[in-house]
Amino acid sequence: MSKYNSRGGKREAPGGGSLWGRYRLWVAGLSRGARIRYRLCQVLAVLAVAAAGLTLYLRSWIRLPTVPEVPSPPPVVDIGSGSQAPPDVGYEGAELPDVMLSGRKEGYYTFLLAGQDTSSGATDTMILITYDTKGQAISAISLLRDTMVNTSAKRGAQKRLNVVFARNMGDRSLPDGKRVENGMNALRQEVGKLTGIYPDFYILVEWEAIGRLVEAIGGVEFEVPFDMNYDDDIQDLHIHQKAGLRLLNGRDAMEVLRFRKNNDGTHKLGDAGRTQIQRDFLTAVLKKCLTPEILLKLPALAQIFVDNVNTDLTLGNILAFAQLAVGMDTEQNVKFAAMPYTDTYYDEASLALVKQDELLELLNDGFNPYQGVIGEDDLQLMYRRSGGGYGVTNGTLADPAVGRGAASPSKPQKPGGGDNAGGSPGGEAAPEQSGGEEAPSGVISIDPAEVFPAA
Repeated sequence: MSKYNSRGGKREAPGGGSLWGRYRLWVAGLSRGARIRYRLCQVLAVLAVAAAGLTLYLRSWIRLPTVPEVPSPPPVVDIGSGSQAPPDVGYEGAELPDVMLSGRKEGYYTFLLAGQDTSSGATDTMILITYDTKGQAISAISLLRDTMVNTSAKRGAQKRLNVVFARNMGDRSLPDGKRVENGMNALRQEVGKLTGIYPDFYILVEWEAIGRLVEAIGGVEFEVPFDMNYDDDIQDLHIHQKAGLRLLNGRDAMEVLRFRKNNDGTHKLGDAGRTQIQRDFLTAVLKKCLTPEILLKLPALAQIFVDNVNTDLTLGNILAFAQLAVGMDTEQNVKFAAMPYTDTYYDEASLALVKQDELLELLNDGFNPYQGVIGEDDLQLMYRRSGGGYGVTNGTLADPAVGRGAASPSKPQKPGGGDNAGGSPGGEAAPEQSGGEEAPSGVISIDPAEVFPAA
């Protein structure tokens, strides 16, 4: 065979002097077993490179969110009437507590978790959560749906905290996502006034998703406090749960959470009783979700989250928080608390007034994400005036009639106002009212069309 090619050039030997050629000759010279081992090493190397690339991608995607910066001085927007759109993003345009200007504690994040009633649109469950990622501690306080807020809305039922979301969503011509954002920004601003903590992020979940979540994690062990038997054929709602420690499936969970009273009138729950059961149940769910084996179920949980939750967090943010929290000692480092309150009654609506001193003590014991101490100047709370009517701390009444009005003549306050019911948040005593009939502490049935006028 000629050592020259057809163009007169010198022909290279098979496998020639090129690097690739010499490599092929080297591989060809290996024994069969050596070649198999070599190919296996090649595959493993490719997989290692792919894994490294995936890890880098996930690290850029699964990460903790950035807390919005506080503007200085903070602008003021009055959204009490529900007629003005709340801020679009972050803290822009929000009325913020002064304590926020003191700076943040490292590793603290705050969230407003709201459960929406799909029939009325009201946020009948509202929980303020603080997560200390450095100390691995979670603190949560349930805010009563009947909490009285400072608003220009005239009806007593429209002065409840759970109405803020629906009344501030904006025109129905807006995209659904924008309306949810408007409503939740208005709600978290109101929560900021009540607690001095303006939630960094919001999570709005439909209650029906809780059942799916319970199914996905294999059920939740929960102590049902008493026999629950309630039937409402109109709503096709039937609740039948036995008391005791049981493993609840998704349907069981939804029945327990929806319970308000028994058919025979026993165990009639007011707002506080219902939120107590919700707190206990969510504690049980959280305990199950923080076990290491839950990591294997994250894909299914993520899908439930995508399908049923509106939030300004990314899925990557939530997975990052989940990774940090898994394995947390729920007995020692997870605290659920109730909002300290007292009952009142205005315009045929049962309402709750926040007890300022008790709330401040609670907030500064694990909830406060700021360097400064949350004080009474950071709160705007409704209270009963000693001379009659209602006032608001650190603010002006949006509805002047509230300042003149007393409890509804048909449903007067209990003499002395009950447990500090007539006092200011700091404890001012209330005058005795006439009539002597005790104001109900339960939930009044309201026509959603009356509570939520067309935007």
